[in-house]
Amino acid sequence: MKKSIKISLVYIGLIIGAGFASGREVMEYFNLRSNTSLCGVLTAAVMFAAAAYIIMSKAAENGISDFDTYVDSVAGRAAVWVKNFMMIYMFCGLFTMFSGSSALVYSLSVLPKTTGAVLMALVCFFVLSFDMRGIVAVNVILVPLMVLGIVYVAVCTIIFRDAAAFSTYEFASGEILLSAVCYAAYNTVTAGAVLVPLSNGSDKRTLGRASIIGGFIIGLLILLVWLAQGLNFDALWNSELPMLELAALCGKTCKRVYTAVLFMAICTTAVSYGFGLLSHFSGRIKTRRQRVLFAAVICLAALPPAMYGFSSLVARLYSLFGYIGMIWILWIVIDRIR
Repeated sequence: MKKSIKISLVYIGLIIGAGFASGREVMEYFNLRSNTSLCGVLTAAVMFAAAAYIIMSKAAENGISDFDTYVDSVAGRAAVWVKNFMMIYMFCGLFTMFSGSSALVYSLSVLPKTTGAVLMALVCFFVLSFDMRGIVAVNVILVPLMVLGIVYVAVCTIIFRDAAAFSTYEFASGEILLSAVCYAAYNTVTAGAVLVPLSNGSDKRTLGRASIIGGFIIGLLILLVWLAQGLNFDALWNSELPMLELAALCGKTCKRVYTAVLFMAICTTAVSYGFGLLSHFSGRIKTRRQRVLFAAVICLAALPPAMYGFSSLVARLYSLFGYIGMIWILWIVIDRIR
C-alpha cells in the first residue's frame, strides 16, 4: 500500500501543475463548457485512472524500466516520430510551467516577469541534478500539501460565497465530453516518463490501487475547483490565475496559503517534464556531471518561450497537444487490448 501511495502522489504531482492549480485549465476545459454537467469531470477522472493502469501494467508485465523502451514496444516503427513528438510536448510543458511561475510572481510583486521564470528554472535545475529519488521525494512532500491547499480554498469559496454567478450558456453534451477527453489526453500523454520507472518490480494489485487513488483524487480536485469557479464564473472566466483570485476573496491568509500551493504545483510538474526530457537522453548521460550539464541546457532553453502569456499558452498550446494526445491514448488502449 505504501508503494501505491507513493506512485499515486508522483502521478498527481505530474497532473496538478500551474495550469490546474491556477484554475486556468479547469476553466478552459470544464467551466467554459458547462457549470452544471458532471459528465466531463467524471469522464476525465476515469481516463486518468485507466491511462495510468494501462501504462504501468504493460511496463511491469514486460519488465520495461524506461520510457524509451515502452514507446518502442507500443509504437514499433513509428517510435522515433512518437518520441520526437513527446520531447516537443514535454519541452512546451516545461516552459509553460516557467510561464506560470512568471505570472504568479508578477501578480504578487513589482518584480519583472522574468524573475518568476528564472526562479522556477533554478529550482527545476537543482532537483533534476539528482536521479528519480529526488523526483519522488519532492512529490511525496509537496503533493499532500498541494491537495490540502486546493481543497481548502475551493471549500471555503463554496461554503462562504456571497452570491452565485454561473455561466449563462452550455455546450452540447458531446462537446463537453470531447473537452474532458482532450484534457485527460494531453495530461497523460507523457505520464509514462514518470510512471514506467516507478512501476518496475510492482505487482498488478499495487499498480491498480495506485491508479485508482490517483484518478479519484485528481477527479475530486477537478470537481471542487469546477464548483468553486462556477459560482464566480462572471468574475473569473478571463483571469490568468482564477483560483488565486478566489483565495484572495477568502482573506489574506488564504491567499498566502494558495500562493504557496500554486508555486509547489508549478514546481512538481516542471520537474516531471524536465525528468521526462532527461530520460530521452538517458543513453548519453553516463556521469553526474553530464546529468547536471543536460539539466542546465534544458532549463536555459525553456526560458525564452516562457515569456509568452500563461493563459494564452494554456488555451492554445495545450488544446493542440490534447487533440494529438488523443491519438496516443487510443494507441496504448488498442495495444493493451491486443
